[in-house]
Amino acid sequence: MLQSLRRFLCFSSSKSCEATDSTTHGAGNVEDPIRLRPAGRTIAQARVPSPCPELSSIQSRAPSVSLSSCNSTQTESTAASDGETRATTVSTGIGNASTPPDTPAKTTSTSRLNIITPYIPILQPDGSLRAPQVTFDGYGSYGGRFAPESIMGFLYELASFFEATISDPSFWEEYATFQRAQVTPLHMAGNLTSLVGGATIWLKREDKNEYGSHKTRNVIGQLLLARRMGRSEIVTDCASAKHGNFTAAMCARLGLRCVVVMGADDASVQEQGVLEMKSLGAKVLTTRTTSGMGSLRAAITEALRYAVCNHESAYYLMGSPVGPSPLPTLARTFQSLLGEEIAAQMHEAVGRQPDALVTAVGSGSGAIGLFRPFLHDSSIRLICVEAAKAAALTDGGLGVLQGARTLLLQNDDGQILDSHSISPDMNLSTVGPEVAHWKDSGRIEISTATDAVSLDGFRTLQHHEGILPGLDSSHAVAKALDLARELGPGKNLVLMVTGCDKIGIPGLDI
Repeated sequence: MLQSLRRFLCFSSSKSCEATDSTTHGAGNVEDPIRLRPAGRTIAQARVPSPCPELSSIQSRAPSVSLSSCNSTQTESTAASDGETRATTVSTGIGNASTPPDTPAKTTSTSRLNIITPYIPILQPDGSLRAPQVTFDGYGSYGGRFAPESIMGFLYELASFFEATISDPSFWEEYATFQRAQVTPLHMAGNLTSLVGGATIWLKREDKNEYGSHKTRNVIGQLLLARRMGRSEIVTDCASAKHGNFTAAMCARLGLRCVVVMGADDASVQEQGVLEMKSLGAKVLTTRTTSGMGSLRAAITEALRYAVCNHESAYYLMGSPVGPSPLPTLARTFQSLLGEEIAAQMHEAVGRQPDALVTAVGSGSGAIGLFRPFLHDSSIRLICVEAAKAAALTDGGLGVLQGARTLLLQNDDGQILDSHSISPDMNLSTVGPEVAHWKDSGRIEISTATDAVSLDGFRTLQHHEGILPGLDSSHAVAKALDLARELGPGKNLVLMVTGCDKIGIPGLDI
């Protein structure tokens, strides 16, 4: 058994990569593994390559926000700032650089992505957790730090504190006490596999997480980080109430105050979820953009402003892998456990890695976790499915929004376009900078799905597998079936499934 497991380990030397002070830690940081599963239970581990360090973050300073801009968070219904609607004229908003809206994103060479070096996992074969290498790279020409001067100090402090904290074995010991029950099953979808007559379809059952959220790994990690920083209040953006409910529940357990910011439209169709958040002790704020849209974009903008105005006590738990550096890096570090679990589970089930992974992509929370451990193995296909009317990867252009340079939907004047999706989590005009970089590198495949296709996907999982999925992951079902047919028998495909949304929309029959 030991020899069998060793074939899947990835502790090969990574000396082929040039280490830098800001991207790696010494071997002493991986001592004293913390047990995630009971003794005697082993987890096979995939050989999954990782990139060489490539520092390319952009740091930019901007004038401090005025006191008047902080007043909007004092009421239940707020409006986003004018600066939020013009991403490319950053001097009026959250940065100090300007990028023409029709300028194409810089194409990044794939040469570094093709260097095969070992991915150093957090999850070990015996179920223990070890401190990962710290890296703030991987964003190509995207990302950066476009933020008000008033929170620059906090962002620098956060990056430094994050590096030190995740190298501390006691942090992972504490993390394991909360994450232990969050290792979700990998379910072989026998009926779907028979239906298509192609590759074996596996479902990563994130719907089995508490409240059905696929962001639990990130939420747990950042809340523990915030508490160690001495922060007493957590503010987070929220689209689907699943994320807000899990965050509120964890804050209650950790003795932290919780503020959840939702788009007004999202809150109005998820009244039950909003009530649950409040019953768990969270304060819920609702907001709209200046165009009147009450979606995730408005929630992120308002949560950022709340954090700016309360930066001495509040910790911004970014629910999505967006925002100024180091926020996207924090999210991907903890979310990568999602892909690591799949690597281990696939080896346990079939003895090898999957041939393809498929997920819906809104901001990219699922993709950065699902894909990262497999990113640099070109034999594994990575498939992203966007909402047809919220397709920043497909239709977006280069701009700066909410603290980072990325792809976003905008008109010729640089004004942010409204998006639409039946799923609150997919209804966003932008995407995380790392996923945008993956597009430029050619590493991911991208397609879109309409609301009707999403509803069909929901019914497919409901009728054939007895699963009520989230409307976000339902977008990717049809693509997964088509890909399974294309791959053919003998191959393996993994589709991520999130928990069912409790959405009350007149005329919606699912």
